[in-house]
Amino acid sequence: MRVLHRAGLEGASLLRVYTLAGDKVGGSSLAEALVAAARRRGLRGATVLPALAGFGRHGLDVPLSVLLYRPERQPLVVEMVDEPEALERFVDEELARLDRWGRVATLERLTLHAYHATPADGRP
Repeated sequence: MRVLHRAGLEGASLLRVYTLAGDKVGGSSLAEALVAAARRRGLRGATVLPALAGFGRHGLDVPLSVLLYRPERQPLVVEMVDEPEALERFVDEELARLDRWGRVATLERLTLHAYHATPADGRP
């Protein structure tokens, strides 16, 4: 029999950063730089999600056909999960690099429903 245990991150928050594949910092993509910074700072997790299309305050509209010829225009969403204080520090100290492109970040509280299964005898 396996027992479900709730993950140990209560009061979690989610930071989303909206960017494009062609946004660069140094020689790497902005998305990769954000994930590397999150790892360096010991955040709980970060994921880069590609999007097929998007638009925003600059009127950006990227239909799928455009991505075949201009892959640098592909929208990316970088998601990070941790305690609110850790993400707020990350925003204050790392997201200044977004000003160059006028990108947007959002921070929201989560109700965490992540579970992992362990055997009843406690073995991993």
